[in-house]
Amino acid sequence: MSPFDSVTSQARDLLTLRDGAVADPWLWEHSERVLRLARLLSKAPEAAEDPPDETVVALAALFHDAGWAVQVREGQITRWQILSRPTNELQRELGAGQLQEIAGGVLPDQQVEMAADAIRQCNDRYTSLSAARVLAEATSLDEIGLAYVLRHLRQYQAEGRSVDQLLAGWKRQLEYDFWEARINDCLAFDISRGIARTRLESVRAFMAALERDRGAVDLIDGLRALGVEA
Repeated sequence: MSPFDSVTSQARDLLTLRDGAVADPWLWEHSERVLRLARLLSKAPEAAEDPPDETVVALAALFHDAGWAVQVREGQITRWQILSRPTNELQRELGAGQLQEIAGGVLPDQQVEMAADAIRQCNDRYTSLSAARVLAEATSLDEIGLAYVLRHLRQYQAEGRSVDQLLAGWKRQLEYDFWEARINDCLAFDISRGIARTRLESVRAFMAALERDRGAVDLIDGLRALGVEA
């Protein structure tokens, strides 16, 4: 196993939280998606002028969620609160610390320190660190699309809220142009903005189908087509 693979394996163990014998991969899968997006976005035209180090980007993506895991294990938050709000400064610092603890002495010090700085700076829109910009872009893009539905459904279930409330919240977001504002404010790459809008159409279709199924609208229409009042 290569040094990077060893660090990745330890990141997976850290981010896979357990409730007794049940392993919860939610946080790890989020980091995996962000890792994949960050690696691809580092090749985008907007990153070409100052291309980030691939290992630095990968390390930052692997550990940017680690603060959540630390807080769950210390009993500060529950598993159901993970990713329910933007990662704060303390969580970013905890994530950077976990990266340094696990990868320090295993991978080159310069790459580890740059990755830790990328985690610390990824919420700073004025950062000059290219790896931080790519990480921020990847994180923001992952928040738009069908993963949004899964994240909010998980949160709503934990809070005892219903599918109807999920649908109502989605409709309010559309009414207030929430998503267009978010795309313009949070995404800096043209390719990300285009993909985000395409992903939103998938969410729109999913939510429409969910509302249809929730109200048996297709069955009502089918009965009416047969002349049956429903």
